Amino acid sequence: MATNAKTVNVNVNIPKTITVLLSPLPDRQRDVVTKRYGLKDGKRRTLEEIGNHYKITRERVRQIENDAKAALLESEHMEKFDPFYERMTAHFNEHGGIRPEHKLFDEDARKFFSDTLEKEIARAYLHFLLSLHDQFVRHSENEKFHAVWALKNVNPSGMKRTLEKVEEQLHAHKETVSKEQVLTWLAEMSDEKRANVLESHLAASKTIGTNVYGEYGMAHWPEINTRGVRDKAYLVLKKHARPMHFKEIVDHINTTFALRKEAHPQTVHNELIKNNRFVLVGRGMYALSDWGYQPGKVYDVLMRVLGDAGRPLSKEEIVDAVMKERNVKLNTILLNLQNKTNFEKTADGKFALRR
Repeated sequence: MATNAKTVNVNVNIPKTITVLLSPLPDRQRDVVTKRYGLKDGKRRTLEEIGNHYKITRERVRQIENDAKAALLESEHMEKFDPFYERMTAHFNEHGGIRPEHKLFDEDARKFFSDTLEKEIARAYLHFLLSLHDQFVRHSENEKFHAVWALKNVNPSGMKRTLEKVEEQLHAHKETVSKEQVLTWLAEMSDEKRANVLESHLAASKTIGTNVYGEYGMAHWPEINTRGVRDKAYLVLKKHARPMHFKEIVDHINTTFALRKEAHPQTVHNELIKNNRFVLVGRGMYALSDWGYQPGKVYDVLMRVLGDAGRPLSKEEIVDAVMKERNVKLNTILLNLQNKTNFEKTADGKFALRR
């Protein structure tokens, strides 16, 4: 029966047992392993850093590390970690045998140790113990996927092919989708149906991302990778699906996104003015050009409405058409219609473009 990761720390004192495990090693081997995995301070040292310290080559450091790990595997103290490895195996099985490295080290690590252990140290211990056991295999990252750890009998290639199919779906859809939708796609494309497993697999993709609203899309889309206030404003408007005053947009930016410094109303307003993704539709009110709004003043909208109609329109028809594009007062529309240079009133009281 699978054992919940939260109970892992009850049977073995990991820090103490790791100290005991390392103690028989020669001083330099013990120091190299400690530095390589950051077992003292949570900071992993590179082969080059350790080589510079000892004035030896990187390859010599690697050899010392491998010799140390071979000696540790022969140690009688390794059996003390059996409960840990059993529960770690169960944890992997609960996630389909695969876990993205950043999820494993950043979210899962402290579940396997005392709550008093610092996050960086817990991550170091977990990395060290996984690296010692041949049951767990690390698969390196590439341009499309994060590094993942998997049980040795589980090949991540199937997961990766499924994620590539989801990419194709997103490209065809051209819009962000809910988590439920992307998980449905994953379930339809693979034998795995467990939502928690599919969500874990999804985290292995570098090309598929999620935004602050929990929506999924391609990682490079501005709705996902919001780089500046203009992208954040775009996402806020798209999420709320209605024209908004720039001050309301600012409020949503400041309360929704984790910002080092609050967005300033004038800064956001300036970005809305400059970027053609946004259209001024009223006093301080903005909409997205994606919604079919076109730039211009009320006068420009009147010219377009009457020109597209190709016939005289009643006052009510004109007001209705303009109100769909601009959030303005009735009098503003009527005053613009009084421009006799461009508009004329027909005998039946309708309005048309002056010929």
